[in-house]
Amino acid sequence: MVVFNIILVVIVIVVALFILSQLVVIVQQGEVKVVESFGKYVKTIDPGLHFLIPILYVVRRRVSLKQTPIQIEPQSVITRDNVIVEIDEAIKYHVTDARAFVYDNEDSVTSMIQDCQSNLRGIIGKMELNEVLNGTEEINVNLYQSVKDITAGYGLSIDRINIGEISVSAEIVNSMNKLITASRDKESLITISEGKKQSVILESEAKSSEMQIDAEARARQTKIDADARAERTRIDAAAEAEKIRKLTEAETARIKEINQAIAESNLTDEMIAYLGIEAFKHVVENNGNTVIMPSNLTELGNVPAIKEIWQQTK
Repeated sequence: MVVFNIILVVIVIVVALFILSQLVVIVQQGEVKVVESFGKYVKTIDPGLHFLIPILYVVRRRVSLKQTPIQIEPQSVITRDNVIVEIDEAIKYHVTDARAFVYDNEDSVTSMIQDCQSNLRGIIGKMELNEVLNGTEEINVNLYQSVKDITAGYGLSIDRINIGEISVSAEIVNSMNKLITASRDKESLITISEGKKQSVILESEAKSSEMQIDAEARARQTKIDADARAERTRIDAAAEAEKIRKLTEAETARIKEINQAIAESNLTDEMIAYLGIEAFKHVVENNGNTVIMPSNLTELGNVPAIKEIWQQTK
């Protein structure tokens, strides 16, 4: 009987502890708990101490509100130029609506992953391989924009999504290496050709500049020579004019002196005529002089000096 009472007391204590455990609910920071009543959603309780009537209310599920990272396994995707690539994804998300997360989708996380994979195939399918390899940031942005509204219906919010390593087959890698090599060779040839072209242009410009400089130098020298000749001619002309002026002045002075001497000598007209005849006779007697006689010799006799010479000669 004593044993029975002890067992009964133990059972009562266990039942009391069980009921007490169901009555007190503690929610940790960073999570919530979904409460049901006979299978129907009642409420979502926040972090802290809560009391629920056992049997009438029950905690259906604990939901974490913390940011959760997921690494998605690599998947095969075909690019627009029919190249198969292997791409993996990394997602960071958190729950925004615990009720929708628990009741609106059987597995919200799996649905989110599937949507990301499906949208990634659509994005990559519109891009060529080179665009995929060089446009990872653009792919991340497009993928995030395409799935953020869909996952909101699951009670989830994607904080960040990144595609990881992009792998291609060895055959494609070899083809790409050959293409890169050919492209580099092409660029090298273009660079060499451009260099030669620039060299020819610079050489032509240098020759043209040299010819222009020579032409300008010759033009300046010609101008200098012309100016020198003009200056020399001007100086010679000025000297000749000065010479003529001096000779003219000297001749004028001489004639004035002669006239003055004649005037002071008190010569008669007969003496002047005689002197003229003597001078003309010396001119005629000189074999080095040429004397031009008028065509009418009779008129020559009217000149007193010539008439006197004529009579003496006879």
